[in-house]
Amino acid sequence: MYSLSLSVGCSLLGNRLTGSIPKELGNITTLKSLVLEFNKLSGSLPKELGHLIHIERLHLTSNNFTGEIPETFAGLTNLTEFRISDNQFSGKIPDFIQNFSNLQDLRIQGSGLNGPIPLGIASLRKLSDLRISDVRGPEADFPRLRNMTNMKTLILRSCNITGRLPEYLGLGAMDNLKTLDLSFNKITGAIPSNYIGTLERVQFM
Repeated sequence: MYSLSLSVGCSLLGNRLTGSIPKELGNITTLKSLVLEFNKLSGSLPKELGHLIHIERLHLTSNNFTGEIPETFAGLTNLTEFRISDNQFSGKIPDFIQNFSNLQDLRIQGSGLNGPIPLGIASLRKLSDLRISDVRGPEADFPRLRNMTNMKTLILRSCNITGRLPEYLGLGAMDNLKTLDLSFNKITGAIPSNYIGTLERVQFM
């Protein structure tokens, strides 16, 4: 137990683990990295994980998790990577993700969560990798991402986005952008003429 109390990283990636996440993991408050991707874990996420106030990397992709994202996660403000794709969550993408001001990598693809994409995502200025797809729910305008100047990968596929493309994508606001996927939305109008430079830089669209 002593060694666990001093742990800073736990990776059990691809071990075919079953069952639920033990709530006792929330007692390892020194934990900075928890990687449980590509297993067969199920059940709701324990609210006790919200006690991991030093956590920087939380990877839960490709499991069978259900239920809503616990409100206690709102306090995980040191997160730099949050990946919850390929699960069976319910409820909306939580508004409290705007608290994750240090976030650089956010992946919510085929998670089961409903939209719309929270307006507060605009405050996540350090994001360089944003992937959200297969979001059910009401239609919404293109999210405000103007200040995300570090963006390299932007995937907003099948998110019920409507309206026109924002001009800032073609005004040099995202000079580092390499991957852009906005497919299967309800975007209207012509591609703005100032997108020419952006399209030349992007390696995948």
